[in-house]
Amino acid sequence: MPKRSVNLSEPAYNHLLNLIMTKQLMPGDRIPETRIAKEFNISRTPVRDAMRQLCNDGLIEIFPNRFAQVRVFSPEDIREIGTVRVALDTLSIKLANLYGSHADFLRLQALATQCSEAFTEGHDRVRLSSDSEFHLELSRIAGNELLFKFQKELQLRIQFIQLHHPTVLENELLHIQQHHEIVKALMDHDEKLAETLICNHLKSFYNLENDYPENFFPITL
Repeated sequence: MPKRSVNLSEPAYNHLLNLIMTKQLMPGDRIPETRIAKEFNISRTPVRDAMRQLCNDGLIEIFPNRFAQVRVFSPEDIREIGTVRVALDTLSIKLANLYGSHADFLRLQALATQCSEAFTEGHDRVRLSSDSEFHLELSRIAGNELLFKFQKELQLRIQFIQLHHPTVLENELLHIQQHHEIVKALMDHDEKLAETLICNHLKSFYNLENDYPENFFPITL
């Protein structure tokens, strides 16, 4: 992609991402390609480049020669992401317990606190960001570049699902505060408890309990 096109597509990408993450564009809404090109006084080519990037991020769907729209995640899509997250996060726990330092866990604890406070204060955008950053930081502590890359690629999809396909939890604050329990288990080097906590934390959020055989997830409370 030519450098000029990249430079022109970046503001269009950021603008579209903001529209999606602030619910100004909802799942199923068509992308206003022509309007955005006019707003930024650019051709439609860099707007299409931005849309392709958002398609790679998993947030929009492009129907060639027709239109593009904000993605609608099916229950199957969400289940697949949730299943992968359980696998990635339990591996992150094992590696973080092996390689993480007390300073690492303090950073994780700060993100847990930020997430809880944002929820209490009603700052949804901050809560979503700090929630996904908590799990991303966990994979960073794990010290495995490929694991971190996989988590990074899922990050926007996860925030999108939290925003546009929220799970009905019996106690959402309690669910968010489970981050603190996970950090405490890591600080205590209680690997099995930390694995159990994060496995159940994700299973409840993605409603995975009834999607797999009883012993599919070996770590349960």
